[in-house]
Amino acid sequence: MIYSDLDQDWKDRKLIIVEDDEAGYQYFESLLKKTGIRIVWIRNGVEFVNYIEKEEYPADIILMDILIPLKNGIDATRIVKEKYPEIPVVIVTAYASREIREKSFLAGCDAYLTKPILPHTLLKTVGEFLDKKEMVRESSNT
Repeated sequence: MIYSDLDQDWKDRKLIIVEDDEAGYQYFESLLKKTGIRIVWIRNGVEFVNYIEKEEYPADIILMDILIPLKNGIDATRIVKEKYPEIPVVIVTAYASREIREKSFLAGCDAYLTKPILPHTLLKTVGEFLDKKEMVRESSNT
């Protein structure tokens, strides 16, 4: 399946981007805004944990940087997966090491992307997880 920002309609979906770097956030936001997806930007791990504890259903998918202030992305992933195991968490990081990748998956992440992330790769990854969630929704409604 080919994903482009022109043929996706994710207006009924919500994405959290946990990224402390404004340029990194702006890159993701610029790629995803044309899909109509609702985007919540959170800049640190503590703010993220507070957000997911307050929200009944915080997001359809989460993009999580690893090196974020106050609580790292691996710990934040572990916390969200304990409360919401069904929400996909995609780790996005510039630090590509085998050890960090293993720690990310042990914490419960569903995918691991290294920066810089090509537009097609980001849209394809997000789209595949949203498609899976849609199939689950449709099968539970029948």
